[in-house]
Amino acid sequence: MKLTLTNLHPFLRPPLREWRQRTLRLARALQSEPPRGCVPDLRELGVALLGDGRMAAMNWRHLRHCGPTDILTFPYGLGRGEIFISLDTAARQARAHRQTLEDEVILYLAHGLLHLAGLDDH
Repeated sequence: MKLTLTNLHPFLRPPLREWRQRTLRLARALQSEPPRGCVPDLRELGVALLGDGRMAAMNWRHLRHCGPTDILTFPYGLGRGEIFISLDTAARQARAHRQTLEDEVILYLAHGLLHLAGLDDH
């Protein structure tokens, strides 16, 4: 799978190399043992890490929801998709749940990968 991981956050600088490796491991695990009802066919994935400001703008533009959200996922078909993650929201949630920012982001990535494989929140 081709993975592009881009940090567009205005000041946070996460360890992209490690997060990229964990994302690839997650994607491989999903493809080797997909959950029931899941059809993982992801060949090209873009992941962008954003701040709350940019995420709020995307949330309004695409869903007409006010304010930032933790994750937005866009399946484009033909094995392609994108995941957008707010690092600000992830940092707040990580503090609230007493876990690391990396663990919170990996949770969001797993959530997004499941969406791209065809599962929804309901």
